Amino acid sequence: MLKTRVVIKPDTKPGIGLGHFYRCLSIVSMIKSHFECVLFNSYPSEKLANITADYCSYYEGKENFHEFLNFVKSDDIVLVDDYNFNLTQEKQLKEKNISIALIDDNFFREYASDLIINHCPGINPEVYKATNSKLLLGLDFAILRPSFLEKTEPTSTDKNNILICFGGDDSKNLTINAIQELSLYADELTIDVIIGAGYWRETELLKTISESKHKIKLHQSISENEMAAIIKKAKLGIVACSSILIESKALNLPCIGVKYVDNQKDIFTYFKSHDLEGIYIDNDFESFNINHFEQAQNLKPADNSLIDGLSDKRILNAFLELRNNQILKLRRASAEDAMTYFNWVNEPSVRENSFQNETVELEGHLNWFNKRIKSLTSFLFIAEISNNPCGQIRFDLQDNLAYIGISIDSNYRGQRIAPSIIQKGIQAFRKVSPEKEYQIIAEIKITNEKSINSFKGVNFIETNRKTVKGTETVVLTYQLT
Repeated sequence: MLKTRVVIKPDTKPGIGLGHFYRCLSIVSMIKSHFECVLFNSYPSEKLANITADYCSYYEGKENFHEFLNFVKSDDIVLVDDYNFNLTQEKQLKEKNISIALIDDNFFREYASDLIINHCPGINPEVYKATNSKLLLGLDFAILRPSFLEKTEPTSTDKNNILICFGGDDSKNLTINAIQELSLYADELTIDVIIGAGYWRETELLKTISESKHKIKLHQSISENEMAAIIKKAKLGIVACSSILIESKALNLPCIGVKYVDNQKDIFTYFKSHDLEGIYIDNDFESFNINHFEQAQNLKPADNSLIDGLSDKRILNAFLELRNNQILKLRRASAEDAMTYFNWVNEPSVRENSFQNETVELEGHLNWFNKRIKSLTSFLFIAEISNNPCGQIRFDLQDNLAYIGISIDSNYRGQRIAPSIIQKGIQAFRKVSPEKEYQIIAEIKITNEKSINSFKGVNFIETNRKTVKGTETVVLTYQLT
């Protein structure tokens, strides 16, 4: 299968830090094995080009959105992380048959994007005015780079090893304040301080570090692996309630989390309520002080059960479904498809998951197939990608019920084809079926978990279990949204 192109557009405007840029690269790391990825940078720099080279292709663009619009092409997927991106621009992209995935935690406007990702926990979906968008919300969709998804043990044995990180620009000067507070602690500490490219108090910070009694190492604009290594060797993080907190928690680091800007409110509120091994401070009302640090000495290693390490698979699946919905086509099956169906029906996995396990003979299959394509109570559809058959879906009518069944060509399995075939199949069935409204039913062997999950993922719910030909079967019913 040809790889669909994903064009990535982060906000890299000078002075705002690299949070948008790194969030996009995190998603690139999750999807690049299945997509052709290229990052379009409106504010080119050699530094960002070098960082991007480890993830995907890089294109030096311009600030003008019109140039970006000319760069993308029909059937692309666009991934955007830019607070200045707006509904008008979304509609311009949609007019070119481009699917849009948007990283957005503002939810202050209407949206036309196909996919919206916000890993801030505790978000109510109803805050988004996005009727036609699929929402990926919360820590199940944590935007983490590979080094933060690995379940590894901390490497430090030094209880006085501390991490301080308040984001790319640290607009409230919390880095220096934290170091000054820690100067009141009696024991000598080993402190790793991380700042970003947007940090502008470097002279003052270096002076503060030189005057400290603690062993302090300053890091700026470090790589993913360097960041992960620093977190793993730390015993405590003093960090912003932003992506750095989620990264730290994913790697089991107990933290003092400080919320100091409004868009950190949701992360702060959630972790303050759910993380028992952490201390959380709202900087609008109080500041980090040595008392918080002394309390934190008794914190246990973080319980990272809030972040299960599977967000990369969930986000990849969402992109695969987005691609499939864009490129997959359905048509009515015809007599010329008889042998394609015959080959599919005799695939070992299809026979295994069928209620009749015996190999299907050609003569019997041809009789069955010719009757079905002429029947007024059966509707057979072929799914195609680039004119190549990739699966089939069938509806058999009985009274007011429509029984649904699908199978996927072995060459296309593992590509999240099934959800798209089911969704497009239901749409096609409703167009060609009689005006009567049918309840759509799937009956699946209980052992066929992948198929059950595919149907549940597109609004089928389990309504019953029964025995079919001696096999325990899950009955799933489609629910209109």
